[in-house]
Amino acid sequence: MTKTDARLALHLRRRRFEWALARDEQHRTAAQLVVGKTHGLLSMIQIIQLATQELEQRCDSVARKYIEDLRRAAAEARQELTELMAAARPPDTLAPGAPIGGAVDAAMDSLRDAVDADLLDVRLSAPAGAVTRCTAEELEHLLIGLVLDVADAEPAARPIRLLVRERQIDGAPWIEIVRGADTAPGGDRFELRVVEAIARRAGGELATSEARDGGEELVVALPEVA
Repeated sequence: MTKTDARLALHLRRRRFEWALARDEQHRTAAQLVVGKTHGLLSMIQIIQLATQELEQRCDSVARKYIEDLRRAAAEARQELTELMAAARPPDTLAPGAPIGGAVDAAMDSLRDAVDADLLDVRLSAPAGAVTRCTAEELEHLLIGLVLDVADAEPAARPIRLLVRERQIDGAPWIEIVRGADTAPGGDRFELRVVEAIARRAGGELATSEARDGGEELVVALPEVA
């Protein structure tokens, strides 16, 4: 298989991942909408429940039968909406993902046939067993995206340097993936938009800045999860 064929196959694989990522983000957005709307409906039901308590004191026995039906319906609706909100709300805790070391190895295996290995300089200084909230697949595609952002835009020979390190931020351990300033920035930055989406899902961020000696330094920061 030529490098062109391998690059095409890698891009097709990434497009499938990106479609799945986009669908999952749509589901998350829809879930957030459900939580917001449900919270509003629960507030309305609470108003109905409070109103029935006041009405019950002012009505005769015939009207109280209808008020009892109204109270029962409001209680059932509240229970169902509470269950719906619980199902839609994402977990509050950051669940452990995959070890960073295995993700680096998997990404390099995926890139080996598609990008000139002599141009890749990937160094792992973080503990190989350190984990973030990213799954193995997300970490692999994050790393591949950082490489392809450059490789696709500038096919000329230029080293692509990545450093995966551990850093303390506000007393907490983070994993940082740094793309060196001597690496030329990419083109339309589509790959970086996917990288940023993955980082945000894991509670992290992507930042770019101009290096003192010129060029662009890029950092993806991901909080570690115990």
